[in-house]
Amino acid sequence: MTFTFLHRTKWFFIYSSIFSFALFISSGQGKKPIQLSLNEAIFLAVRSNPNVRSAQLSYIAQKFNLYVQEWQFYPHYAFQASAAFSNTNKDEHHGEHNYNVQPTVSLLTPLGTQMTLASTNPHSRHYNPGLSLQIVQPLMRGFGRAVVETALNNAKDSEVISCLNIEGTLRSTVSSVIEAYLNVVSAERTIINDEDAVRRTEQSVAQTKLFIKAGRKAGNELVTVEANAASAKAQLENDKNNRDQARYALLSAIGIDPNTPVIFSSINTKNLIHKYQLPSLAETKRLALENDIQYQMDQITLHGSTKRSLLVEEDNARWQLNLTANAATGSGSSGGRYAGINSLYNGVNQAQSVGFSLQIPIDDQLSKQAVVNAKIALKQAELALQQEKWNKETSAINGWNSVLSAERALRFAEDAENLQEKTYSVSFQKYLHGLIDSLELQTAQLQLTQAKQTSLSAQINYVKALVNLDLLIGHTLKTWDVKVRL
Repeated sequence: MTFTFLHRTKWFFIYSSIFSFALFISSGQGKKPIQLSLNEAIFLAVRSNPNVRSAQLSYIAQKFNLYVQEWQFYPHYAFQASAAFSNTNKDEHHGEHNYNVQPTVSLLTPLGTQMTLASTNPHSRHYNPGLSLQIVQPLMRGFGRAVVETALNNAKDSEVISCLNIEGTLRSTVSSVIEAYLNVVSAERTIINDEDAVRRTEQSVAQTKLFIKAGRKAGNELVTVEANAASAKAQLENDKNNRDQARYALLSAIGIDPNTPVIFSSINTKNLIHKYQLPSLAETKRLALENDIQYQMDQITLHGSTKRSLLVEEDNARWQLNLTANAATGSGSSGGRYAGINSLYNGVNQAQSVGFSLQIPIDDQLSKQAVVNAKIALKQAELALQQEKWNKETSAINGWNSVLSAERALRFAEDAENLQEKTYSVSFQKYLHGLIDSLELQTAQLQLTQAKQTSLSAQINYVKALVNLDLLIGHTLKTWDVKVRL
């Protein structure tokens, strides 16, 4: 299984960067941090995330399981050999040696026919080989492809489900990396806002000291602005800790050592927003059902193994009527012209037989219970799939509405930030001219800081809403040019 970014020349540079980064991690000798962009973080997660790698290993196991089920209908060969020696001393000396080689070939057909061809080659005083062929054909229970190939068809479905599981793991991994990356970006920009807030409060403290020195302000006003500055610095320290935690969460989402020194590049959120296209509500619901991994898996399971389980249980409740045919030649017990290879085709030691065996279950309540349970399980699976369909449509509607709501909230938050910057500028000028006290200036400062943080949160939430909707409609890998090749 390989995963690649194609169609664009820029991915060559991403390959080079990731290769260098992989060497850096494996060597453990890097001194300077490696810088990763969002695209590179996604690519690295696709290659190294433990969940993705685990899904790949599961796919390998399912591939082998499918091969084993196909192998059941291949010719099977067996070989057995034995040798025995005896030596007896009692009135007279007797010594014997016995050898036997027994190759066997068996074949199961999709109709349930079991054929076994066996050869015996005993050699003691005489060599008397034998050849036998047995054919057993179920005529009722165990007859037909639908029943005989149940395990094979289940294995085929499991392989498809395993492939879907890889794709689903990739989708969720890419989405998790994007959200974690956005959290890092948000934390870093929050620190920038905090530093601006600290700068404004320190400017207010310096200006207040000048006013007090000039006798234009009372000394107790310095306490208010210094308290505001201390609060801003405390908030800055808390947000620095939040940034570090967000970085560790991103490293975990990518699937690399948390001790790896990495610097994550900033992103242009507006360009990131333009990367996503908002479909109509009807199209969103259709895509959500069409591309949802779990819904596809449940459909395969319902129409596959669940229905086959009912078929098998109904077959187990039927009468059993088998046709058995046997043919044997050779295996003589004497020497001369009846021994050796000649005994296989001389027409002397031959046997043929044909027979029928019938087994009729009488009041087999266990078989009846198994059929009833299989029917109930099938009905429950159908009801669960219907409920899942409604849930997927509801999630699609909620995701679509969340994008529209987040977009409106972003516009309002940006307007509020612009207006609050103007309000603070006016308030600061009033403070300089002694028209308002430090408490009112502090209020304007807090409102500006909150407005900036609200605008940042609204922008990040809008991008996350787009990412979530992209995941719901199954376009995550398409949006980021991630190709899955088997």
